[in-house]
Amino acid sequence: MNSSWPTVISLPLVVYTWIVVILRFIGFRSTPIDRRVSIVFLCLAIGSTLREPTIQHWLAQSTDGRLSAAALFQYGLIIMAAQVGLPILIVASMLGREYVPAVVHSIAIGTAVAALILGSGARRQGILIEEQTGWAPLGFWIALLVVMWWLDALVVWLCVTQFRARGDGREVFVYSVVLLLPFLHIAGFMPALIGAVYQVGGHDNVFSRVQAFLDRDVLLNQTALFAIGLTIPIVLRLARRLGLDSASRHRKRLQPLWSDLTAACPEIIYRDSTGTGFGSEFLLHRTVIEIRDCLRILSRYGTADAAVALSAQAPEHEVMEFALRLAQACAAKSGGAPPSCATSPMPSLAGDVGDEIAELTALAACWERARNAVENQPIRVIPLVAN
Repeated sequence: MNSSWPTVISLPLVVYTWIVVILRFIGFRSTPIDRRVSIVFLCLAIGSTLREPTIQHWLAQSTDGRLSAAALFQYGLIIMAAQVGLPILIVASMLGREYVPAVVHSIAIGTAVAALILGSGARRQGILIEEQTGWAPLGFWIALLVVMWWLDALVVWLCVTQFRARGDGREVFVYSVVLLLPFLHIAGFMPALIGAVYQVGGHDNVFSRVQAFLDRDVLLNQTALFAIGLTIPIVLRLARRLGLDSASRHRKRLQPLWSDLTAACPEIIYRDSTGTGFGSEFLLHRTVIEIRDCLRILSRYGTADAAVALSAQAPEHEVMEFALRLAQACAAKSGGAPPSCATSPMPSLAGDVGDEIAELTALAACWERARNAVENQPIRVIPLVAN
């Protein structure tokens, strides 16, 4: 039983799967869930490797046919059953239930060993488990599916729990898609159990043929789905490392403003380490706080005049006016001028952190022109805020 996937697609998929496995074991080790997901995907990679047609052909030739396509499919399924304790523990922890890992893994590995023993007759004959007669196929499928359906039940429970929590629309959509998976999984293996009942009496039946057809690509299909899903966090992490994520891009826009303001107000700079252990969101938040602290200090420099509230929705000329006042205050402090008024909170219309980042980004867009205007043509210093 060979996969219907052409080698030109299946072999690159298997190679890419192993690349993802290596990247996950290198870069995703910080939490137990990360480590468990990596091990699950490792087992899926092994199973899909055993199903890849070119590799199957090479293994069959190198073992004089002892590792037939049917036997390799069995081994792939058994490997997936042996590791199912890991996703069971992951989903259980999301539900707030703490199973004893040793017990869960013992059950999963025990059922896998039982399936390995029960499938030995079909492997010796070089036939599919769906083609064998007697009680062994029924025992084989029961052994495999008990723990898999245990996982499916936990996933359904998790989705129902999330629906009851009434999350936002995006969460409802995600869990609706997740909820389909256990039902598709159960439906996909139901013909195996029904067909195995007929096989006990030695009867050829359509259910076993349907299951044999479904089994051809089940591991490669799952591998492709998981590879796509696990590529997303790798791409996001790479984007953060390269400074291409949203937080890094926002911080890059604020950097010129931050550099000039902190040069005038070096006392507010956060002096602790800012190495790679900090995420881009933390660094952006730190930049926003330090800019705000600078604005508050610079509010002391100038003479009394009308205050201008900074807003991301303000017309450009108003933002520019604010930037000019800020540049004047910055020049006054850098030039050693004494404070002319008390420190005042900065006027701001920001309702949340996102609005605050947006309004500071609007200010940063005008900053270079305002700074150059103040440097090239000194004008009367006017305050950032009213007394």
